[in-house]
Amino acid sequence: MQKGIDGNSQVHISVQFLIKSMIGLSMLIAAYYNIQMKFASLDRNIGDLEDKVTVLTASVEGMEQEHIKELEETVQEQKSLLQKIGFKK
Repeated sequence: MQKGIDGNSQVHISVQFLIKSMIGLSMLIAAYYNIQMKFASLDRNIGDLEDKVTVLTASVEGMEQEHIKELEETVQEQKSLLQKIGFKK
């Protein structure tokens, strides 16, 4: 004859086991919280780095444009000087 679980069933658990279970569960929750905080921190750091890369990229592009403009001006000056001394028409 098998006993089924009913409203009058009783479960006996030791207090020591209950305390250890609560401590273990607390440790798992704390570990989960720490992992979530670490992921959030890493996500913020990645966002900051992406912003810095965007700013640096724009800065480099601006510097490249200035350098190209300076090179074009130098080429024009050299052409003008060559025309003045008669090497180029």
